[in-house]
Amino acid sequence: MSVTIAMANQKGGVGKTTSTIEFATILTKLGKRVLAIDLDQQCNLTKNAEADRTAPTIFDLFSRDDVDMAQAIQTVDAGYSIIAGSPEMSKADKIFDDPTAVYLLDDLIDALSEDYDYFLIDNAPARNIPLNMSYIAADYFIMCADSGEDSLDGIDAIVSDMMKYHKSNKRSLSDAKILGILITRFRQTNIGNAVLDIINEKLDTDVPDVLKPEERPFIMTVRETAAVDEAKMVHKPLELYKKSSTASMDYRRIVDEIVRRIEE
Repeated sequence: MSVTIAMANQKGGVGKTTSTIEFATILTKLGKRVLAIDLDQQCNLTKNAEADRTAPTIFDLFSRDDVDMAQAIQTVDAGYSIIAGSPEMSKADKIFDDPTAVYLLDDLIDALSEDYDYFLIDNAPARNIPLNMSYIAADYFIMCADSGEDSLDGIDAIVSDMMKYHKSNKRSLSDAKILGILITRFRQTNIGNAVLDIINEKLDTDVPDVLKPEERPFIMTVRETAAVDEAKMVHKPLELYKKSSTASMDYRRIVDEIVRRIEE
């Protein structure tokens, strides 16, 4: 069975796109069939993966009936497949205002479920219709954070919204669980350790049991290193650009944990 993992936080710049790219690359190297979906109107996943911007986009698939899904799915140099994002997703809240529109992503993934082992969704840092689509389509959420207060508030917002879909109209529209929380650009400092303590407390006190998988959500870190920014500049996954870097080693460790939890 395929598994859908959504990356999310209401705050931008916390590593959602970088993490999506690294997860997709490493999972592909492990022999998994991976499709990454760019739901962010900024299209950073599409850009950094060097996907073809002229191919049909996720917006095209959602808004038009005459788009061939096979033409929208492309394989990038890192080996995984991707459906490109579109700046037109900025109109999503106006265009996809029908109540049934929140099922568009779930329907798309269901149609492709036999072709892929992992679907990775890169969400925009916003409370919008595409994120609502992810609440319904995803099996798991991984939330990225840094040491800033805003990113911790963003985790609270995601938890609050997930609960609405678990309890909507007294019936669950979502079975999504919080697989883990990823702290990017981590430094072993007093502030970094304080953030770890805060997130541990949040998991124990602020995250309802219905959002937790059988095993407690993981809290894992990606150490700060210049190699991450260097890899972005040349539009390469860190795993292929500098796999000896501490951050790359951290991402491999995290992917091992994801696979262990999902596949064992």
